[in-house]
Amino acid sequence: MNYRSGFVLLQFLKEAKAMTRSSEVGQHLDDAIAFITAGSGDGPPYHRGKPLVTHLKAAALAAGQADEPEISNRLTDFAEYAAGEIPLTLLEHFYEPGTKESSEQMMRSMLQIGLQRCTELLTEFTRHRPDATADDARRWMRDVSRVMERWKIGEDRLGGVKLPRNIPDSLTWFSRIQLVLAEDPGTREHLTEELAEELADVPGAEALAQAVQWHRRKTALDRLRSVVESPGSSEKDIHDELKQQTWIFGGRYVEELSRRRLAPGDELDIPLLRGDGALHVVELKKADVPGLIEKPRSHPAVGIDVHRAMTQVANYLRSLDENRERILTEHGIECRRSFATVLIGHPSFVRGPYTAEEISGAFRTYNATLSRIEVMTYQELIESAERTLALDAR
Repeated sequence: MNYRSGFVLLQFLKEAKAMTRSSEVGQHLDDAIAFITAGSGDGPPYHRGKPLVTHLKAAALAAGQADEPEISNRLTDFAEYAAGEIPLTLLEHFYEPGTKESSEQMMRSMLQIGLQRCTELLTEFTRHRPDATADDARRWMRDVSRVMERWKIGEDRLGGVKLPRNIPDSLTWFSRIQLVLAEDPGTREHLTEELAEELADVPGAEALAQAVQWHRRKTALDRLRSVVESPGSSEKDIHDELKQQTWIFGGRYVEELSRRRLAPGDELDIPLLRGDGALHVVELKKADVPGLIEKPRSHPAVGIDVHRAMTQVANYLRSLDENRERILTEHGIECRRSFATVLIGHPSFVRGPYTAEEISGAFRTYNATLSRIEVMTYQELIESAERTLALDAR
């Protein structure tokens, strides 16, 4: 038998003892309370078992004989709970003030929200399917109800509702649900070619996919801007926002490699793979670099922090060249003539009276002297990504 006990039952027994006028009932309740609270070493904090049920049944019988029917009924319920015959929620509804009313209100609210949502969904469904019959609507709602068990709370910082990729067109018209579609490479395997073709035939699927993608990218870019423009943000803070956002670097890159150590002793910040299989390395430095620009003579020039970052990346490229055969054999990645981008600094943190045009000019001059390496500020990267989003929104 699944015997039960606990803090709530203990409080109910103390209340019942305060209500009874019978000393015999009080004695049985004292015995029950003593049994529940007896020390048990490493065992549960509240004793449970057949002796507790026996004490409570004896108390209920004594209350009936003492002409206390309400207390007798109460103690009978407690005995049934202790014996595992009824749930705790039932006791709380009966004997915890306000619990029943609160539960009823919650259920009414849930039902009301559900009915309102059904109305909204049917309105959206008929807007896309004006020729649909009542049977069509019933079948569609039945399909929606069947996939509800596959819903779960989103795990990224946006929250929302997470839906598996293989949900059919039953959910296409959930226009107000925030779709949290996982973009990490580990989940892409679920999107098969057959499934992609099936989803492509859903009315409005292309527009919906574009809207979801645009919203996700806009949100990611806003977060990146916030981190970059925050004084004291670290390289790790920036990396956390940039990872898995290869679109920010342009359409040439198909994915970010999960392996960051390709050459001995070097760990790449963001290794990107181009469509032709070639490697592109992105090195991240802090955005808060006061000495990003200096003016040794008549023209502004990049500061020592930029030189050091460029030299570090040049050594990465040299090491990749030297290990090209091994990397190609073990990982299938072409490292010959790999390119790199260094992201460093932001005009808002630059020390000195330098304009945005002067900073851009200094970087253009510096890049003109480099081979296989491009150095740019985070502002340039974000502005480029914003232009991409603006084109996608048209």
